[in-house]
Amino acid sequence: MLKKLSQILLIIIFLLISFCVYLSVYGINTDKLNGIINEKISQRDSDFDIKLNKVKIFLDIRSFKLEAKTNNPIILYKKNKIELQSISTGLPLLSIFTQDAKIENLKFITKKNKVKDLIELSRGFQNSPQLFILKKMVKSGDISLEAKINFSEDGSILKDYVIDGDLENVKLRLLNKEIIENIKFGFILKNNDYVIYNASSFYQDIKFKSDEIRIKEKDSAFLFNGNISTSKDDLSLKTISKIFRINLESIENDKIIFSTNNKFSFELSKKFKFSNIKVNSKFNVESLEYLNSSLKELFPGYENGVKFENNVINLDYQNGNYKITGDSKLNNNEDIDSFSYSIEKKKDKIFFKTDFDIKSNALNLELLNYTKKKGIKGNLVVEGVVNKNNSVLLNKINFAESKNFIKVKNINFNSKKKLKRIDQIDVNLVNNNDQISQLNIKRKKNNYLINSKIFDGAKILDRILFSKGDRNFFAVFEKLNSKITINFNTIYITNEDYLTNFKADVIVNNNQIKDLILSSQFSTKEDLKLSIKTNSNNEKITDLFAGNAKPLVKKYDFIKGFEGGYLKFDSIEKNKFSNSNLKIFDFKLKEVPALTKLLTLASLQGIADLLTGEGIRFNDFEMVFNNKDGLMTIEEIYSLGPSISILMDGYIQKDDLVSLRGTLVPATTVNKVIGSIPVIGDLLVGKKAGEGVFGVSFKIKGYPDDLKTSVNPIKTLTPRFITRTLEKIKKSSQ
Repeated sequence: MLKKLSQILLIIIFLLISFCVYLSVYGINTDKLNGIINEKISQRDSDFDIKLNKVKIFLDIRSFKLEAKTNNPIILYKKNKIELQSISTGLPLLSIFTQDAKIENLKFITKKNKVKDLIELSRGFQNSPQLFILKKMVKSGDISLEAKINFSEDGSILKDYVIDGDLENVKLRLLNKEIIENIKFGFILKNNDYVIYNASSFYQDIKFKSDEIRIKEKDSAFLFNGNISTSKDDLSLKTISKIFRINLESIENDKIIFSTNNKFSFELSKKFKFSNIKVNSKFNVESLEYLNSSLKELFPGYENGVKFENNVINLDYQNGNYKITGDSKLNNNEDIDSFSYSIEKKKDKIFFKTDFDIKSNALNLELLNYTKKKGIKGNLVVEGVVNKNNSVLLNKINFAESKNFIKVKNINFNSKKKLKRIDQIDVNLVNNNDQISQLNIKRKKNNYLINSKIFDGAKILDRILFSKGDRNFFAVFEKLNSKITINFNTIYITNEDYLTNFKADVIVNNNQIKDLILSSQFSTKEDLKLSIKTNSNNEKITDLFAGNAKPLVKKYDFIKGFEGGYLKFDSIEKNKFSNSNLKIFDFKLKEVPALTKLLTLASLQGIADLLTGEGIRFNDFEMVFNNKDGLMTIEEIYSLGPSISILMDGYIQKDDLVSLRGTLVPATTVNKVIGSIPVIGDLLVGKKAGEGVFGVSFKIKGYPDDLKTSVNPIKTLTPRFITRTLEKIKKSSQ
């Protein structure tokens, strides 16, 4: 009996083992759980439905629990469909025999589904604002998932879930309506910890990649950290300009080779607000070609732009503050030099510094008549601060080349790039004329002291005299109210001519000279005196005397061979309207191209030869004119000499139209006129045929670069010419 019982027991055990083995390997098919699963899902939301094939039940021998699995199920939510590759769940062992089964976990693998369908399904479980915004942003894309979810006794999801997935071909439309395309990445979702890996996308034709982006949920925010890079590729400048919102019109390249590596971290609230932003980036730009015509003044070798090559830029950003450092090569027509720079934003200020080693390039400082030659090493350092209101303080500008140097300390500009103040400037150079040029400018409270033992001011004087813009030297200031004291032992006004003991006191109110007293001597010992006084009627009265006119007159290129002479100038100005008188006495001209042309056209060849040969002497020259709003009205120009006399009037519209007319008469005719008074009739008609008075009537009209000259011989002189000639002769005889 015992033996039979033992045999029966062994058979039962064998059958149970065989059943368990079969159940764990092959499983059994049933549709008994279909209703349970559908009921659980519909209890959550009636819009949910699931279509299941037969469920196969397996035994998990290790946990001695059942696993129910089915292939190719379909989840339906409203009009959206999610196709699954398989779905399985863990059940207690007795679940197969009872209707009160509890699902312990859920495992599923999906096929590729539409991202928008999955978002809509997720909104069925939790309809958050974030999912609503995400649905609006996503335009297309596919997603596949593999997930394991555990449930508590009450059916809620436990926090140890793991979801692994892949997205591809995703297209987003951002809130600013810009498009990101071809988004592709894998992801792992755990409780409060999400990882995005092997990500790539296209934005504004730029391909972005990321090895890993990790997201942690903390309180009411998401913590992001990760990396993003762009591959080295040709990029459009229009694209870069649009992304970084900067003006790149001066950059010549249509495309540039550009790559970046970026590490970042930030917090994003559930209301989509960013905080605690940190970025560390490295940019590589192979070459940029920059066009700026003003560089021609700085670099003598400049032709069609400069290239910035091998650019390496580092960016550290944290909560609105940042630091940018970089190194680059400047290529100017194959002359290559190195420079480095840093830009750092701290709160409301931006600090910057550049360090430029200049050897291969020549560097021209025109106003100082100085050029650093190619092959000679120089260094330029600029440091400064940009304030919140866009005003700029240049703390330091230092240039050094051998024993030559320029040092500038604290130049302050307002937001409109007008000078507010200069603390100090020191210059010590050997200029292009092999002359030592020294200068010291120092601010003392609101006033300035300018001193020099020797200085070349020729180019600065040229800029003041011949500038097409406002000739007010102080117009570069915001609102200058200062006393300026100037003391030069020697100052050059041309390459050859200089002044000694140059002293001046200038009172400036609101960028305008109110009073000025200047005294000096030419190298030939003649005096130079200038005074400007503003009277009680707000009239500015200017008086200038130059005992040697030649150094001043020779500044004007259209006058050649000026010799001798002294000069007087006086002017009264009020409300930007001035009346002026210029006189030059006892001088000789060797060549005046415009006047020579007049004489030649009038067939006065003998005088033309004289004017381009030995020269013509004039006893005096007088010009009476007024200026208002850029219009110079010449009431009269009269010049009397032993060989020739001229009377002229007209107007000159600044940088625009010239219109002059006048009379030119050889001195033989003038002498004949004077000698024939009082027999006026015989004078004008002549006692013999062909013996009458002659001269030239002329007109000059047109634009400065295209003047047209017309002349006509005249047989009689105007009463005005005769009157002015008599006045001049009378004054000279007194």
